[in-house]
Amino acid sequence: MSKIIITNLSRLYSFIIWEKSLNKKDLILEDIKKKFIIRDVYEINWSRNEFVNNLKRFYGTMLENSAQKANLCGTGPFLLIVISDPQPKVEKKALDDVNEVEVNLNVYDSKMEYRKWIGVDFSLHSSISEKEAKHDLALLLGKNIQDLEKDLPEKWDGVIKKIKSELIGHDGWKDTEQFLDVLNMTTNYVILRNFEELPDKFLDHDIDILTNNVKSMSYIINEDEHSTEKASIKIGDKKILIDFRYHMGHHYDEKWSNDILRRRILHKGGFYVPSKEDYFYTLLYHATKQNNVREKYKKSLSELATELNINENIGMILNDFSKSRKFVDEYMRKMGYHRTTIEHRILYKIRHNESIRLVKVAVFLLKTYGIRFLLKKIKEKINN
Repeated sequence: MSKIIITNLSRLYSFIIWEKSLNKKDLILEDIKKKFIIRDVYEINWSRNEFVNNLKRFYGTMLENSAQKANLCGTGPFLLIVISDPQPKVEKKALDDVNEVEVNLNVYDSKMEYRKWIGVDFSLHSSISEKEAKHDLALLLGKNIQDLEKDLPEKWDGVIKKIKSELIGHDGWKDTEQFLDVLNMTTNYVILRNFEELPDKFLDHDIDILTNNVKSMSYIINEDEHSTEKASIKIGDKKILIDFRYHMGHHYDEKWSNDILRRRILHKGGFYVPSKEDYFYTLLYHATKQNNVREKYKKSLSELATELNINENIGMILNDFSKSRKFVDEYMRKMGYHRTTIEHRILYKIRHNESIRLVKVAVFLLKTYGIRFLLKKIKEKINN
């Protein structure tokens, strides 16, 4: 059952009028003025050669065919309209069995109305939730929502600002802070270890990340998903490896992965890490997977054990591999977690294959847009 929440909290949202729909821009802008507060308007110009890749990164796994989308919306300059809704009408909608999103019905209804005016499905985009707004504005304007709010005027002055650049991260990242800022706004992740001195410097040559959507993160960081599950990105003048071996159902079992992401905490450096309990046990589990507890981990594990009030003689445990393995295995049994094997990974992939993904997308479309819209999309898919 969807739940309606009425709130007086003003929030940022956005509309995008793509090139081929700009003939309706005056009509749409006038209507938006009546319903919302326009904070600023931008004309964004992506290069035609990069337009398809920018669309792929922007929409991620929600877009099946970015080239087809480019043909539909055009590859010329488009308008980004940033708005505030002083009285958002919010409805909670389930995305899947675990996640839900708060959809602003005011923005959603306006989006569907404008698409009718234009006469083409998906000819206009809008961020219909706070989560989507954070994602979209971070990629388009390169700012987190808090910094953007500070910079925006209280009301648009009528002048359209022109931006000629690709999506942020197109040719690498200015620094670690920029990279992590965008991850915070766009993905669900934790940096698993060796993060103590981030964002100032790396303690290792790569970043080990757990995420619930490897493909989506691959798009965000502008790197295709590799069979090696590692991506090389440029941060400043350095090449850094992002290690995706830790996606759900691979290194940690699915239940533990979900719990790690659910319990994640914001590090003082401005990025997400495991809770202290998860950090201790994932680090020890990682060490026992490598058949030894390396010296570089012993100090961190000992300090965490003290903070967690673990009463066992942790020094003795860390110096004995079989005791270390037994200790972490007992914790996993208590929590209902298991060590992953090739069989577990195969079963995970079967449960999360493309057919199941399409079913989940269909359920989302049904809940969000209704049965008539879903049937129309199925018919179009069959005819293509």
